[in-house]
Amino acid sequence: MKISNYFFLAALATLFVLSACSKEDLKQTDSNEALQGYITLTVSNPPGARTTGTPTEPGLPAESVIDDVTVVFANSAGVIQHVATPSISSSGTTDKFQISLGTYYVYALVNCPIATADLAATTNIDRVISGVTAQEASTGYKSGKFFMVNQHNPNTVHAGVQTTVSAANTVNNPAQATIYVDRVAAKIEDPTGYTANAPVITDLTAKTSLLDAVEITGFVLLNGNKQFNLVQQWNSANPNGALNPLADDNVLSTPLFPGGTELVSDQYFNNISTYTQLTKDAGTGNVTAMTDLTKDSPTITYGLGPVYTTENRPTLSFYGASNKITSGRGETTGVIYKVQAKKSGANAPTFYKYREQVYATLTIINALPDFSGVDLSTYSIPQLRGLGIQVYENGVMYYTYFILDPNTTHQYNGSDYYGVFRNSVYKLKISSISDLGEDVPGGGTVDPSQPGEPGNPPIDKEEAYIQVSVTVNPWIINTIDIKF
Repeated sequence: MKISNYFFLAALATLFVLSACSKEDLKQTDSNEALQGYITLTVSNPPGARTTGTPTEPGLPAESVIDDVTVVFANSAGVIQHVATPSISSSGTTDKFQISLGTYYVYALVNCPIATADLAATTNIDRVISGVTAQEASTGYKSGKFFMVNQHNPNTVHAGVQTTVSAANTVNNPAQATIYVDRVAAKIEDPTGYTANAPVITDLTAKTSLLDAVEITGFVLLNGNKQFNLVQQWNSANPNGALNPLADDNVLSTPLFPGGTELVSDQYFNNISTYTQLTKDAGTGNVTAMTDLTKDSPTITYGLGPVYTTENRPTLSFYGASNKITSGRGETTGVIYKVQAKKSGANAPTFYKYREQVYATLTIINALPDFSGVDLSTYSIPQLRGLGIQVYENGVMYYTYFILDPNTTHQYNGSDYYGVFRNSVYKLKISSISDLGEDVPGGGTVDPSQPGEPGNPPIDKEEAYIQVSVTVNPWIINTIDIKF
């Protein structure tokens, strides 16, 4: 696969003004009002969280609603000292409120799904949210509202906004803090409009006469992380704790092994086992059948988005003499496109591929020496795939794209790396298709029931089908031009 990246930047421009909560809403450890001062808060989207530039893209109304805000006051070590749960008027403003005197690092948790009791004093703001389901992530986490938290990037030492409340901060002269928040969700969509912007398939049609056009049905999400950091984290280590070998650059850090094992089926929702089933011989462990679970599924739908998922940065690994960056197919967030082959305006019939040769009928394959004495007509389609025969049932093909984030401000050793960042929009576009795709989602290259490389083989960019152009900024838009 050859991947080329170009960037244009866009950001979310919606501004929310919040002041905070009444005294009654505040969890306090000191009832002596003489030792308290007043504070007001302004909560806003950042002018540029991890990249710089314009234009910006306002979020959809559902993506921008603030129903509630939980205000957390922590010390410099992140230990929570006080929690406030303000009520918000229709204008998005709350009353000034009192807080014990002192210097705090202030956090705004917007549309917070975490119970106030779980944010009790002595717990730390740097915590991991676990057990995320596909349904919870699909609505911005967690209840149809978009959870937002203080922005954090390598340029900010603390995500919390340092604020001092003194006796001079009266009701008429409150302390003030401006807090920039990011949605914890990443957004993926394909707004191309393929009727007017069909992908170029010149190279594809030159390889087979069995199709003369394609129709993009849509995509499904692949590999959503079941965990995310409440506050975005950056460091020089891989999620599994191993140090990255090439540089000391800070990179996005997200939790790994949320299921407690190395199996990708435990680590990620919408992993490949959601879409393709591998049947194996109990004795040898060899794959005997591959079943497309999406073909007749009443619950799996291919569409053009938007879809939402959790932030995820897989383990970085390196290959080649120049130590090019790659990651594993089992833990890298991406999409699987469903593409319908067309012939003379109609859907192409079923065709086959064996040992890199394309065939119109199974009879021709059955005449090959490899299948002497075998009656392939007695095999089911999943069983044929177990024999190494790709079966493009009713002309359907699948293409996988793993998202390579083009973060020009924060790279690793001068290179982009795989991952999806919170508060980012990834806009996809297939501009060309140069080869046949897979006959099942993912192509059977990942065995999610196995640890290590069988469950997480490396992405080989030199052999894949996609070229990508991406854009980044908050509600960060990543326009991705894909060539299969």
